[in-house]
Amino acid sequence: MSQETYPAAQQAMIDRAGTLTAAETETLGQLWESDEGLVMPPVSIAWELTGGLDIPVVTNQQLIDAWERALDAGGKAGRVNEIDAARAAGRAVVHDVRHLKDSESSKNGAEEAVRSAVLAVGVRDLISDADYLTLVTPWQHVLGQIQAL
Repeated sequence: MSQETYPAAQQAMIDRAGTLTAAETETLGQLWESDEGLVMPPVSIAWELTGGLDIPVVTNQQLIDAWERALDAGGKAGRVNEIDAARAAGRAVVHDVRHLKDSESSKNGAEEAVRSAVLAVGVRDLISDADYLTLVTPWQHVLGQIQAL
C-alpha cells in the first residue's frame, strides 16, 4: 500500500481509524445504524412483471444526502486529495479492524462513520453546518473532538 500524504487533520483521523478497538467499532456501528430507517424502493413495474420482489432497504436518507452533497462539493472544487483521504480512512477500518466478535454490520457502520467524518473535515469550507454535523457526529460521540484543519 502506497504512503499517501493527506492534510494533517485528515491523516490523524486515518491513523486513528486504523486503531479502533472492538468496543469503538461496535459503538460506531451501532450509532451509525441507529440513525438508519427502513425505506421502500420506488415501485418497478418491470421488476414486478418478471416476478421480482421489491425488498425494503435500510438507509438513512439524511446521511446519504449529506454524504452526496459533500462528495459533490469536493469533486466540483477539485478536492481529490481530501476525497482520497476519506477512502483511505474507510480502508484503514476494513483492513485494521479484525476483532473476532465484531459483527459485519458493526464493521460496515464503523467504516461508513469514519469515511464520512474524514470527508466532512476535508470539505468543511464547502458544506453547510448541518451536513458537517450530520457526518461528524458519530465520530465525535465515540472518538472525541476532531482537530480543525
